[in-house]
Amino acid sequence: MTDWDSLRYILAVAREGGLSGAARVLGVNHATVSRQLSRAEETAGVRFFTRLASGLQATEAGKVAIAHAEEVEARMVALDIALAARDETEEGELRITMPPLVADDIFAADLKEFKRLHPFIDIQIRGSTDVLNLHKREADIAIRVSSSPEESLWGRMMVQQRAGWFASPAFLEEYADVLSGKDVETPLPYIGFTAWDNVCPPTLFANMPSCKIALKTDDMVSALSAAHVGLGVVRCTHLVGSCDPKLVRVPQFALDDHFPIWVLTHPDLRHVPRVTEFMRFIAGRFSARRDVYFGPDEPNAGGQMAAAEQATFDGAVTEAAE
Repeated sequence: MTDWDSLRYILAVAREGGLSGAARVLGVNHATVSRQLSRAEETAGVRFFTRLASGLQATEAGKVAIAHAEEVEARMVALDIALAARDETEEGELRITMPPLVADDIFAADLKEFKRLHPFIDIQIRGSTDVLNLHKREADIAIRVSSSPEESLWGRMMVQQRAGWFASPAFLEEYADVLSGKDVETPLPYIGFTAWDNVCPPTLFANMPSCKIALKTDDMVSALSAAHVGLGVVRCTHLVGSCDPKLVRVPQFALDDHFPIWVLTHPDLRHVPRVTEFMRFIAGRFSARRDVYFGPDEPNAGGQMAAAEQATFDGAVTEAAE
């Protein structure tokens, strides 16, 4: 068995632990994966996987095939990037990955303007919380919210962010005495996240010693929905909170630092015209609306942030650029 098509099916099954997962990532149906795997095993004369109740487990022959498949995949990706790096045209496809909450109406307006300026660049957006691997060419450009992006990538910090507490207007009215300090007995309900590990951010306790968790979730969309109906205050970025027509900022809590937004690419793709054009364009758009992400200036907030936003890189991203 020497063809890449068979190897990529084996690799997908190994990574996903079963036929259904492999079918999903390969964009085919379950039957196709089963048929391709059976064909590869028949051709090779060995079994690559043992069928267990918990899923498919690689045999010794399977482990050998998987190792070779990973090597072939790495070489093919390297070739793909090497060829793409020599692309001197402004036309063609541009794949961009970014968090869904950043891909808002404002960003859509950015895309509209970019398409007006560059009508022959075909943009594909991968709005996902999954971090796609630029080194495997899963995307050409990544817009990421991070305090420390991969050092092996090339790009720049576009804008700093801050976060605050937001609530529905009806909630603020209902808990006005609690927030003002007149009522010290009633606890303030808040929406927590599983990532907080049962610890409420100190920004809430600092101004509101009496508070209680009303809901815990691992998803920002569900947290915002809970805040919409007045279940509690929610902590989110100024971008998300200020652009939500159903929420207002809780004035008793100051904005605090959040992860900045970066635009990144593989170092070998930085000179591809359409990559360069989009990165330059989008960085300018994000920086121009700093207030949307950073919020209104407050005492002792902004000096070092403004300087950091100017950081651009001619080489790899480094932690020193945070």
